[in-house]
Amino acid sequence: MKVLIITQHYPPDLGASAFRLKALSNELIKRGHEVVVLTATPNRYSSFKVSEEEKGKEQIIRINVKSGNNSALAQILRQLNFYLKMKSKAKKICRSNNVDIAIVSSPPFFIGMSGISLKKKVKHLVVEIRDLWPDTIVELGKAKESNPVIKVMRHYEMKMYKTAEKIVTVLPFMNERISSRGIPEDKLVTFSNGLDSYLLEEISKWSDKKADARKFLSIDDNEFVVSYVGNVGLGQNLEVFVNAAKALKDVKFIIVGDGSDKERLLSISKGINNLHFVPPVPREHVPIYYAASDILFIHLANAKLFSDSLPSKTFEYAVANRPVIYGLDGLSAEIFDKSKSGIRVHRENTDEIIEAIKKIRSNYEAYQKNAIDGKDYVIKNYLREEIMKRYVDFLENLK
Repeated sequence: MKVLIITQHYPPDLGASAFRLKALSNELIKRGHEVVVLTATPNRYSSFKVSEEEKGKEQIIRINVKSGNNSALAQILRQLNFYLKMKSKAKKICRSNNVDIAIVSSPPFFIGMSGISLKKKVKHLVVEIRDLWPDTIVELGKAKESNPVIKVMRHYEMKMYKTAEKIVTVLPFMNERISSRGIPEDKLVTFSNGLDSYLLEEISKWSDKKADARKFLSIDDNEFVVSYVGNVGLGQNLEVFVNAAKALKDVKFIIVGDGSDKERLLSISKGINNLHFVPPVPREHVPIYYAASDILFIHLANAKLFSDSLPSKTFEYAVANRPVIYGLDGLSAEIFDKSKSGIRVHRENTDEIIEAIKKIRSNYEAYQKNAIDGKDYVIKNYLREEIMKRYVDFLENLK
């Protein structure tokens, strides 16, 4: 069968959606299906040339979208630009290629909307929901339900759900929210994010090479390092990490990544000399940052929507052989609880984060041993390749 995947982010772009959909494409191709990916030029790779795209696997069609800063407004403009260009391109692909299944992956919200116009042009339309919009905007306090923009988004959100033949989510609580709006439960199915075998291998290879990792990154051996690696967005609310760095001058704090909240964090962290911001790094360098760290930090804003969220970094952190301080609830916290990988703190509680760092530092060997012993839980339950096999089984069984 021929499958069209529509996503704004695809490798070499970084991020959970890019890695997830690449793994899905790989599994489809492995089973002999034909895959076309309609995506944007990579956001963080201005030197990328389409002519350098890997050949011989999926067909990748790139739409040129200007890269730029990562403010919230700039991101929205990029998303809208991609949507307007992509919509007509997607219709053309469907007309000329006899597409069996179109998978439209959202967010961005505009991409989810594109599925509405493709319904009659493909045999099966699957809308993949990786984050709930506009719920996120409302629950982070960025807009009220009465806001005209939110009302328009709600209208298209429902139209998108009703148009889709099937809705794929990454967490069970999303199914509950969507079905509570009148969408039939049998229309919804969950395939969670997970850990790539390749990345597990790379993390394992580096995990006992702290000295080598620090030499590679020019970090002194005698420094105690706490790192956050991932999206620097509103949903992560890393202001608590900045505040912890301000309080613990003898600890080195590192934020690796980019996102809509980075500019604000840079502004409020001026004068905090033990806090360092690192631009997004190639995926193969991520395990090096894990290995160079003493503690890894992961956190979500204290909004109800994130109570049951599962950040993709959860899996990587849990197998990195490093203690983790996690400001999480729900399934993500449960994974760290079961893997005994560190200390859980209340979301947006800087004092607890500071105390957790001190506690782990004072008894480091014991906490690191727990992290090493507990990683088998994630390896057993959340390997991405196994999840993608079930995803493709589901697609093959669409009637």
